Amino acid sequence: MEFNHIDANDLHQIMPHRYPFKMVDKVLDYDSRKRIVAIKNISVNDPYLSGHFPDNPVMPGSLLLESLAQTGLALLLQDSEFFGRFPFFKNISKCSFNEPVVPGDQVRIEVEIDKIKDNDVAFKGYALVDGKVVCEALFSFSLNHVPSSPQIHPTASVHPTAILGKDVTIGPNSIVGEHVEIGDNSILEANTFVEKWTRIGDDCHIHFGCVIGSAAQDIKYKGEKSYVVIGDRNQIREYVTINRPTGKDTTTEIGSDNLFLTNVHIAHNCKVGNRVIIANMTNIGGHSIVEDACVIGGMTGIHQFVRIGRNSMVGAYTRLPQDVPPFMLCEGNPAVIRGINSVGLRRNNISRDAIKEIREIHRML
Repeated sequence: MEFNHIDANDLHQIMPHRYPFKMVDKVLDYDSRKRIVAIKNISVNDPYLSGHFPDNPVMPGSLLLESLAQTGLALLLQDSEFFGRFPFFKNISKCSFNEPVVPGDQVRIEVEIDKIKDNDVAFKGYALVDGKVVCEALFSFSLNHVPSSPQIHPTASVHPTAILGKDVTIGPNSIVGEHVEIGDNSILEANTFVEKWTRIGDDCHIHFGCVIGSAAQDIKYKGEKSYVVIGDRNQIREYVTINRPTGKDTTTEIGSDNLFLTNVHIAHNCKVGNRVIIANMTNIGGHSIVEDACVIGGMTGIHQFVRIGRNSMVGAYTRLPQDVPPFMLCEGNPAVIRGINSVGLRRNNISRDAIKEIREIHRML
């Protein structure tokens, strides 16, 4: 009969555990995702026996359980689906110790998988010496992905006070300033500059040459502490600039799921909602508000203190010196309302009855 064994060198590659906490010496046989048989040799030289107990050394029961757990993990981690995962105990139950294990014993460990569901695994383990069961227990584990470190290019500069989430990528020649926070899976391409007091959410992609969190371009700004806060899943394309606000503890706010195209400028104290698209070369003046699901065409100039209502659209090459009501379509120099943004409303799943009602309200006004 042919056996699937795993020797000590292979175990070293599979298991995250290291001496003196490696509790499996060799795997004699295994059937993937079903069962495994391993051995652990107990030596009087094992460091934990010198204090447990010096005159009558006995292998600690907790370490005997650890041997069972590590054997079950060896069966799972040799599997390509689970290799490299990080195991965490969830539960131990129905545990019993029947005989002491002493130096000179060779412990045979048998583990049977009971259930595998997503990242959760349950199995039963037995420890035997000379054919007698000395310990048994039921285990459950969670097999998590190993948290990864940020990928920082050697030419990038990241301030020691910056906080980077997992899987953050910082590209060549980029600069991340003091007290910056960047969420998980976000990417900063080459030559980006994220200045101090900026917070960027998860899954954002900031492209080449952007400057985020720079000082307000406002003669009233005197260097006071203020913030830029950006939500999740934003696509910020090349050379976009977003300024810090004027006023202590104030915030320039950007929501989530937005797309800002090349050379967009968002000035101090602005607030931009969610699912907003701003096309190339658009300039949004200070203290302006862009509500959810707006579309702003390219080469548009938006005056300070302007509010653009939700689900509205501003056409390209527009000069916008005043507010835009929600759901409207405007364009021109200066801008005028041309009607309701019916295409945008349909794209945002606004019902036909609601669009009809909006059109009637617009007609009446």
